[in-house]
Amino acid sequence: VLAVGAVLALGVVALRVGLGTYRPHRNEFTSSAHRSGAMVWKAWSSGREGAAANASVAASSACSDWTSHGDDMECGANVPLCGLLTLQTGLGTGVYHHNKPMVHGLWPEVGSYGSSKCIKPEDPTPPSTVYPCYADPDEPDTLGFEQHEWEKHGECAGAKDQSDYFDQVCRLSTAPLAALRKARDAGQDFNAMADSLQSAGFCVFSLSTYEKQIMLSACAGADRRWKLADVSDFSRVCGSGGPSPGPSPSPSPPPSPKPGACVTGHHGPPCKSNADCDGVKDCVRCAKSGFCTDVPIEGQGSFEAAAV
Repeated sequence: VLAVGAVLALGVVALRVGLGTYRPHRNEFTSSAHRSGAMVWKAWSSGREGAAANASVAASSACSDWTSHGDDMECGANVPLCGLLTLQTGLGTGVYHHNKPMVHGLWPEVGSYGSSKCIKPEDPTPPSTVYPCYADPDEPDTLGFEQHEWEKHGECAGAKDQSDYFDQVCRLSTAPLAALRKARDAGQDFNAMADSLQSAGFCVFSLSTYEKQIMLSACAGADRRWKLADVSDFSRVCGSGGPSPGPSPSPSPPPSPKPGACVTGHHGPPCKSNADCDGVKDCVRCAKSGFCTDVPIEGQGSFEAAAV
C-alpha cells in the first residue's frame, strides 16, 4: 500500500510540473502543453472520484464529455468566433482564492488554441471603470485586471468596444456563476461543481485543476453576440451567418390613374354615358360602374360601338 501511494504521489508531482509556467496574476494557460497537462490531471482525478457520476451527466444533458475534447477548439462551419468563458471557483490558491466564484474572462480561441477569428473592435480604448461582474473587494487592482483581459482577449472578441465586450462577459456569466455559487455553498468539490454546471446545461470545455477554474464553451455568429453552447452545437447556434433575411417585398401596386385618363385596373373619370369618356386618354367607354374604362366590350373594339 505504501509503495502504491508513493507512485501516485510521484505521478501527481510530475503532472503538476508538466503543467507549465504560471504567471503571477490570474491568467490563462501559457502553452498547449500546459492545457493538455491540466486535462490529464483532471481525467485522473475525475476517474478516481466519480466516473459513474460523469457518465450519468453526459447521458442526461446536451453537453459533451469535456474529457473527450482536444487541446484546440474548432468553431465549425460558418462560425467566425468561438472560445471560453472562464470561471474561477475560488477554490484555488493565491490570486485564485476567493470567498465566492468569480468570472475570469471571455477568451476567443485564436491561433494555436483554436480556429476562431480575431475580429478587432471599432474602438480599442481600454476600460476605465470596473464592471459589476468583476467587482471584488479582495482584488487589489480590479481595473488593471480588466485592462489586461481587454488587451489579451477582448480585442479579438468581435466586440464594438470595451463596453460591449464586458457587458457580454457579465451577461454570459450571470447564470453559470449563480449555479456555481449554489454548488459551492452546498459543499461540492471542484469536479462535482463542474458536473453541476454540465447538468444545468452550461457545457464545460476543459478544466484547470491547478487554478480551480472551469472553462465553458461559447461561440458568436456574424452578429458578434456571444452565446454559451456545446462545441458540437456551434454550427447550429452560431453558424447562420447573422439574422435571417426577411420576406421578399410584395410587388409595388400600379400607379394611381392621373386625372382625365384610364389606367388598367383602376377606375377612370366618372361618367354617365360613352360621350363623357370621348377624348379621355386611353378610355374606350363608360362602364356600368359609372366610370370610364379602357376595357372594351368583348367583340367590339371601337368606342362608338360600345354600349353603356
